[in-house]
Parts: sequence; C-alpha cells; structure tokens
Amino acid sequence: MATIKDVAALAKVHPSTVSRVLRGVENIPITEDTRKRVRAAAKSLNYQPDQRARALRLGKSNTIGLIIPDISNPFFADIAKSIEHDSFLAGYTLVVCASNENQEKEIDFVHDLISRGIDGLIIAPVQDCHDHLIDLKKRDYPFVLIDRCFEEFEANAVISDNEAAAFDAVEYLKELGHKRIGFLSGRSTIYTIRKRRQGYLNAVNLLHLDNDEELISRGGFTFEDGYVETLAMLSRPNPPTALLVSGNRITFGAIKAILELGLSIPTDISIIGFTDSIVSPYLISPLTTISHPLQQMGSRAFRLLLNNLDTKEKLPVSKIVVKTTMNVRNSTASPRTANVA
Repeated sequence: MATIKDVAALAKVHPSTVSRVLRGVENIPITEDTRKRVRAAAKSLNYQPDQRARALRLGKSNTIGLIIPDISNPFFADIAKSIEHDSFLAGYTLVVCASNENQEKEIDFVHDLISRGIDGLIIAPVQDCHDHLIDLKKRDYPFVLIDRCFEEFEANAVISDNEAAAFDAVEYLKELGHKRIGFLSGRSTIYTIRKRRQGYLNAVNLLHLDNDEELISRGGFTFEDGYVETLAMLSRPNPPTALLVSGNRITFGAIKAILELGLSIPTDISIIGFTDSIVSPYLISPLTTISHPLQQMGSRAFRLLLNNLDTKEKLPVSKIVVKTTMNVRNSTASPRTANVA
C-alpha cells in the first residue's frame, strides 16, 4: 500500500505538502502546479489515507454505530437507510449491527463498537435490561436511542407518538360503529408496545367500548405470532369486529388468519396495522395503517448525535417525539351489525 512518503517522492515535494494538499488546507500558499502534481501522484499510486492513524492523531474516527433489532424488518431498514444517507453527507461512516432482539448480543455489540473507536452510537434497544446504557450515560459517552426509550432513566432519544396514535386509531374505529375492538400486542417489555397498549386502553375506557382482557393478545413480532393470536381471538364465542395490530409482520399474519377463517376484510372485520408498508396500498383490501416518518426519525437521531459529537460541552438531554399519520384505506368500515341496524 502506498504511503504519503511515496506520493511525496513521486511528486517531488515534502510529505507535509502532500498532507496539506489532500486535506485541502489553505493556510500555506501552494502553487496550482504543485497541487496538480500531488493529486496526480496520489491517483497514480492509488494512495488511500490511513484512517486508523488519522483517528489516533485526531482522537476521532468519523465512524458511528447503529444497533437495530432486525435489519430485515422494513421499519428498521428504512431508519438505517436514512441514518446512512445523512452520515455519508456529514463525512461519517456508519457501522450497522442487528441484535435480533437478543439482549446479550446488543451488549456485546456496544462493547465491541466502542473498543473499535467509534465516535457515538444510535440504538433501538432490546429493552430486557439497560445497565449497559446507564453505564454509557455515566461515562458521558454519546448515544441516542431511536424508536424505543426507557422511562427509568433519561437519555437522548427520538421516538414516535405511539400512545396518541393508538388512541386515534381506536377512536376512528368507534366512529365507524365498532364497540368490540381487539388489540394484537407484541412483547410487553418494549416501550413502543407499552405505549400503544396504553393508548388502546385509554380509548376503550374513555369511549366506553368493550373492556375485555380476551381482546388483548400477548405475543411477539413474527408473522406466526400474528397468525396464531388472531386465530385464537376470532375463534372465541364473542370475537371483535375490528383489530388494531401492533407491528407490520404480525399484521400480515393476522390477515392470513382472517382469510383462512373465511372472513372478509372489511365486511366481516376491520383491521388497522402499525406500521405502514410499501405493499399496504396494494393488498386485495388496501390496508389502513399508522405510518411513522422513518426518514425524519433517522435524520433527527443522527443530527442529535452529531450535535453531541461537535461540542465539548455537556448538552441537556433531548427527547424528540415525532408525529405519526393514519392512512385510511379499504380495510376499515362499519361493522356488519351496524349496517343491519
């Protein structure tokens, strides 16, 4: 691999001149002819700066880490895409790791990335524990939580208004005439799930809807979880006439179960899904969804981290809440009983 001395020898200049030209330093006059010779020599030798040496010299790697639960999930993939785009424009390299909802794996990633000298972290945490994150906060290590945060301690975070979104979705179904509305949940340890459940319960109580524990499932995030939980809920003697589903994969599992039971959407049952998907508008019955501004979430998380990286001062903790929107499509309608009445 060519070194800066090799470039200097070929261009017939001092190595410090090569460094100044390639870094764009303008505080010392360098002729245009010299600049051209240096750039030509660097190109000829395929010279690449040693980023490790630069990081040691500056105490900064211009690299950040992103830890997300599932890189194959379009929700987190779109967030990662947004952060990568903004990182590149700002001169940072992004390292993406997927915890697969495994707490030990997340902890290992945090320790490994920090040991490699990255400047900061963005994390969508598993949330089975948070001791490793409290440790980062005590050390003033820059990190931002995205989509999920903790009520037990304050940290920089970018989240969406899940509680309000769930309330609004149930209220919309009530306005259509539904009184018995099911909620397909996910893991109860996850902040977003707890907030969506709270929004659902608030709406049920305030709007005087059927308050029945059998209308709330306790499952995971997978297609299979949505399928099994929906089969069980709709097979009971008094099933719901509408479903609010907390996750894109379990939503598609729920749809499979509904169709397998010979039911029609929305004639027999209405359904609203968290979150939107590229295929949602193109289903046989285009899906009504709650959409998160994923690009905005990623951009704001990166900007929040960058603000903390660009200053030596200790900035106040910032918790940014972004608004969701409901995309009303063909999967919601008045219940059959209301139509008959």
